[in-house]
Amino acid sequence: MSGPILDLVEARQAIERLTSADLLRLRKAGRQYAFAAGCEADDLLNEAVCQTIEGVRNCPREMAMLPFLIGVMHSRASAKQQKVEPELVSADATDVGGWFSHEPVETKPTVEELGLAQEDASARRNALEALFADDDEATLFLWAYLDDLSKEEIMSMIGVDMKAYATIRRRVRRTIDAAFPNGWTS
Repeated sequence: MSGPILDLVEARQAIERLTSADLLRLRKAGRQYAFAAGCEADDLLNEAVCQTIEGVRNCPREMAMLPFLIGVMHSRASAKQQKVEPELVSADATDVGGWFSHEPVETKPTVEELGLAQEDASARRNALEALFADDDEATLFLWAYLDDLSKEEIMSMIGVDMKAYATIRRRVRRTIDAAFPNGWTS
């Protein structure tokens, strides 16, 4: 997503305009990503906000602040997970009582597998962002839906009733089905 970005003042103002529902949503996303990031949910959210207002992370003008901050937290958690090395355990290890204890060693994906997975995820994200570039409502719905938010949370976040929710959901589904009639192929 290259293009115009919010300057530091605009980013700060966009963060200040977040509603209490938005903050609730951000905290929920923070709880989802905190374990993988190796920190507390509020610390992860605070880091995402700080990186944004300090200019470390730049929010594109066409993107709402809420999904951008969720993306920053997700990115931090993903980066932390990829840096974790599994602990190797000897097959002949014994515990304190002298009993045999064996813990299976985690298998680590190869660099090539990680690269391919990242490319595929990036391609999917870019395709969906391009598909809904002119529809902020559908974009918010899609990212919230993909983050497993409940219907009620999505309706509250977007500020719509049940009928409008169903309309947005149908529009998103039909747009994706029309763009990818055979499903996603990488």
